[in-house]
Parts: sequence; C-alpha cells; structure tokens
Amino acid sequence: MHEFPSRRQMLMAVVAASMLAAFIEWTWSSGSAASALPRVLTTAALVFICAGTPALVLARARERTRRERDAALRSADDSSALRDALMDVTPVGFAFFDRNLRYIHVNPALAAMNGLPAGGHLGRHVSEVMPELGRLLAPRLKRALETDVPITDTCLEVETPAAPGEPRFWFGSYSRVSGSGGEVLGVIASLSELTERMRAEQTLQEHEGRLDVLTRSLPDYLWGGKLRDGALRDFYCTPVIERTTGYPASAFAEPGPGGGPPALWAGMIHPEDRTRYRTRMESLAPGSEVELEHRIICADGRVRWVRSRATASARDTQGELHVGCVVTDITDRYLADELRQRLHESFRRSAQEWRRTFDAVSSPLVVLGADGTVQRLNDAACILFGGLDPSGQPLSTAAFSPPWSSTPPLVDELRRTHGIITREVTDPQARRTWELSAAWVDEAGGEDSRIILVATEVTRLLELQASLRRSETMAAMGAIVAGVAHEVRNPLFSISAVVDAVEATVGQRADLAPYVDVLRGEVRRLNHLTQELFEYGRPTRGEWVEGPIRPVVEEALAACTRTGEQSRVTVTPTLAAALPCVRMDSRRLFHVFRNVVENAVQHSPVGTTVSVATSPLEEEGRAWVSCTVRDGGPGFREEDLPHVFEPFFSKRRGGTGLGLAIVQRILEEHQGRIRLRNHPEGGAEVTLLLPAVSSPTLRMSMDPLAS
Repeated sequence: MHEFPSRRQMLMAVVAASMLAAFIEWTWSSGSAASALPRVLTTAALVFICAGTPALVLARARERTRRERDAALRSADDSSALRDALMDVTPVGFAFFDRNLRYIHVNPALAAMNGLPAGGHLGRHVSEVMPELGRLLAPRLKRALETDVPITDTCLEVETPAAPGEPRFWFGSYSRVSGSGGEVLGVIASLSELTERMRAEQTLQEHEGRLDVLTRSLPDYLWGGKLRDGALRDFYCTPVIERTTGYPASAFAEPGPGGGPPALWAGMIHPEDRTRYRTRMESLAPGSEVELEHRIICADGRVRWVRSRATASARDTQGELHVGCVVTDITDRYLADELRQRLHESFRRSAQEWRRTFDAVSSPLVVLGADGTVQRLNDAACILFGGLDPSGQPLSTAAFSPPWSSTPPLVDELRRTHGIITREVTDPQARRTWELSAAWVDEAGGEDSRIILVATEVTRLLELQASLRRSETMAAMGAIVAGVAHEVRNPLFSISAVVDAVEATVGQRADLAPYVDVLRGEVRRLNHLTQELFEYGRPTRGEWVEGPIRPVVEEALAACTRTGEQSRVTVTPTLAAALPCVRMDSRRLFHVFRNVVENAVQHSPVGTTVSVATSPLEEEGRAWVSCTVRDGGPGFREEDLPHVFEPFFSKRRGGTGLGLAIVQRILEEHQGRIRLRNHPEGGAEVTLLLPAVSSPTLRMSMDPLAS
C-alpha cells in the first residue's frame, strides 16, 4: 500500500530545485550578456522542470494512495458486513469479549439463547449479563486468553432467561483473538445448545432401558439384520435367546463369514426344516411379512417348536431391506395341540364307535328329551320312521305308525313316575308285534333328564313260541296218532286179506260184489288215513340238499295229473326258469306241493282251472322262493280261516283234515311260511314261501340235524 508524500518531503524537493537553478544560473552567467534572455528562460524552464516534476510525481502518488485506501475501507466494510451477516444467520451463538471479558459483539442466535437483546450484552462483563452463566464462563474465558489452544466444554448445564427454571445444555468453544502485531485483542466464544439433543438422548436411553427390560422379560427373543441379494448382514439378536435355546448370547455376537449371522444361528434349525426356513426368509419382499413354525435344536439336544414371524421394511438408499424377526417358543402349545388333537381323535373314534355300536343294535332305540323331543335315534329306529330323521321334532308329531304311535301315553306316564314302563304293541296291518320299553334317566344333578325308548320286535319270538307250542302239541298228537295208525294197520291188513280170501272163495257172485267193493273202498280209505297219520306223526329225519324246487314242483304236478283228469279240472303251471336254491328234504317237500295242488283240484268245480306259479321274492330283507296255488272254488269262509291248520278240521266230504296241518308242519321244518287268502277275482289262494339259501349260517340253522 502506497503512502502520501509529507510536507517536509515536498519542501526539500523545492529547495533542491532552487539550488539546482542557482547552479545553472551561475554556469550561464559566465557567458555573454547577449544571451541573457534565453538563459533566463532556459533557467526558468529547468527550475520549473526540476521543481514541478517531483511535485507532479508526489501528487500522483498521493492520489493513488487515496484510491487504494478507499478500496481497502470498502473491502473492510464488505468483510464486516459479510461477517455480521454470517453471525446473524448461523444457528450457533457467537460472542466476542475483550481482554476484560466485556461483550464486544453478540450475534442474534446467542442473544436468543440467553433470552436478552444483543444490545443488553455490549460493554457489559459476562457475569453482569447472566450471573450464573458468567460464573461458569469467566474462568474458561480467562484460560482461553492465556493460551493459543482452544478450550471446549462438552456439556454445559445452566438456566437462562429464555427458559426460567429449566436447565439447558450447551456445547462451548473458546479461542483467543490476537492482532497483526501479536497483541491480544480478546476472546471469541461459540455456544451450541444441546438441550433438545440431550433430552432426545435421555428419552432414547429411557426407551432403550424400557425396551431392554421388555425384551428381557418376554419369553420371545428377537433377531434382525439387513437383507441384500438374499444374504443377511449386520446380524444381531437379544440376549433372551439364551433362555430359549440354552446357547450363550455371546455365541451369536460374533458375525459369521462375510459379515453374516454366526453359523450357529442356522445350524440350530432342525435339518428337516432348514430348507423351508431359508427359502421363506430369503423370499421376504419389501414391506412383507412371513410366519412359519419350525423346530430348533437346543444346546442340550432337546428339540423345541418355535414360531418365527419376520417383517421386512422398504428398501433403503443402498437397496437393503431391514429385517426384524420375533421367535416365540410354542413347544408347550404344540404339545398341547398334539394332546388336544389326540384327545379329539380319541373322542372322534369313541363317538364313531359309540355311534356304530348304537346303530348296530338291532332293536330300534330313540332318545327323547324330558319334553318329548327326539334327540337321537339309531338306524333301526330311523327305518321305522320311514327312513326319515325326526331329530329335533316332538315324538307326538313324528310318530304316525306303530310302534311309535303308541309312545305318547308312555312318555306322559314316565314324566309322572320317572320309572320304567313296558308295553306290547301290535301292528295288525304289518302283522308285527313289538315290546316297547320306556325308561326315565336322570343325569348328574337332574338338570338334563332323558327318556330312552327301546322297541324290540317279538313277532318272530311269538311265532316261534306259537310254533313251539304247536310242535309240542303236534309231536304229542303225532306220537299218539302214529301209535294208533300202527295199531290200525294190522287189522286193516287182516281185513284186506279176509276180503281177498272171501272173493277168492265165493267167486264172482253178483249179489256179493257190491259188498266186496264197499269193503275194499273202506279199506283203501282207511289205508290212506293211516298213511296220512303216519306222515303227520313222522319225526324229521329227512335228507337235506340244496337245489331248485322246480323239479320237485313238476314231479308233484305230474302226480296230480290223474286227480285233475278225474275231476275234469285243468292244472296250469307257470314256473320261473331261474329260481334261487333252497335247502330242502325233497321227499317231504314233494308231499307239500302234491297235497296243496290235490286240495285245490278237489275244491274246484268241473271245468275250472288251478294255476300254479313260482317266482323269487324279497321280503323283510330276505330272499324267498314263492309258490302260489290258486283254485277256482268258492274260497275260504272267514270263520274257517283260524282253524284250517288244525288236525282233522275239514269241510270236504271224505276229507281227513290232516292235509294243511301236514303242509304247515313240513314248511315249519323248512323255516318256510304258508299264507291263505281269497283271491279278489274268486277262488282260494295258497302261497308257500321257502327261504332262499344265502349263507352257511342260514343253511346250518335250517338243518334240524345240525345240532
């Protein structure tokens, strides 16, 4: 920077010029006078030149110096303005103190932090402005004036007028300021408020403490990391993992190869679940969640079931997913589920077995509520309801046929007596008889009572009882009749022999021929009666075979041909080509068919037809072979139907009354049935039913000698 010439310097320049001019003049004066004027002019010019040139140079230098000074002042003003602008906009508080620790400059940020205007600081000692803060800052500022090394405060806690009664936290830095000559001008302080950050850190520490307490108190452990390109990095987990797995938490602190999780983290997954576990975890998409149950192998070798629920964040700027996973030990629940499943399966099997047992009972069973509502019934009972399930309906509205139609009075009586009632119910239309039992059952506490209905069909039992009584009667009668027949046959043989002898002795006398014929006819009739008596009283010792009945029926029809011709009655057979086999004594069964057909021919008027038809039949769940014989006579009288199977009951002249009794007895030996009715179009109709062979059990039960 150039300096302006002083007055002394300019005066010395003029003196020097004058001395130069005098010297020139002296030089010139030694010449002639004629040249005086030119000399004077020349001398004046030289003086002017000598005197003006330094002055001009000095003037120019002064002007240049002034311009440079103005430029420096403007630059200083600009620097000051820039400094003030920076100080005003910066959020950090700045203050400049002189060597006496008086405020020289305060920026708006610091003034706001202190809660005082900037003018309230200037020229005042630091302890005057804010006594509490001044007591803390003064020693630090003094130390800063004494050293070139900046002094810092990591955390300064103080209250300010900006927030009375509220401790605030500051970060301070103090540096000494020296002039160009090295003199100490003062100290500058920069203060940054850390109150919000400190509070945030305290809050964060509190939250971390709470989170640590929560994570340690929870039975679940957590792990997390960053997932990038299917690889997990920056793995971490909570110490609670030790409680679940038995492995120390330190075993999971060191990262594995490539910065991934430790090998133990994947190694403790059960081998059968590792592939599924890895696939599910590596398939996490941004913002997705995955949950799976798997097994882990603990430090002591035990296998435990856990549920892992992992969640992925959105991708960050580096393309990584932040993954967090909660692992819950569900072994107890899993074992409980297994136990519950086994119990459920056991209950289901028990229910099925109970239901099968309930449905396997051949007797119809119905369970009613105390109000008479059907709650449960087995298959046999459902059949009696026509295949419908009346559960939930009152029995009084669902029961429309026997035996259930007879139950409402029993239910009403049970409500009064709470006992057991048994009734016999008959269905005349179906010719079935039931023994209906009803019992009142009280549950524990008497809050849920039940009525159990059991309908036992006794039709067959009654038939067997009747058949047994009839068999016993017939057996006794048969023994008597057989004995009588045996005793009668000897006299008959003698009478027949005497008639033959008389005829041979007397010859062919015309007057004796009618008597001989009468004797022979009576002998034949007595022989026929004796034969039927023997047949009626004969014990069952036949030869049982399995086969079709068609040959037996055809043989019986052939034996009745002469009787039909004599009575001029036509016998028309309609025999099915294919019939089930039956187990039979063919000789005894031949006698049945012949007896029924001959009886039909004998009751048919001249010129009428007796039809004989065979066919298969399904009845009461069993297969039968049916043989129906229909005559052209007047039919049965209603009052005779109850007695037609009684021995010696006959409405035909000359009849013995043993034909149908013998037929019935032989059919009973074959476990068959005989049915009589009057055909709607006229004539009597006799239907013979023989059970078809269906199983070895049936064949053995039909064989009287099987026992």
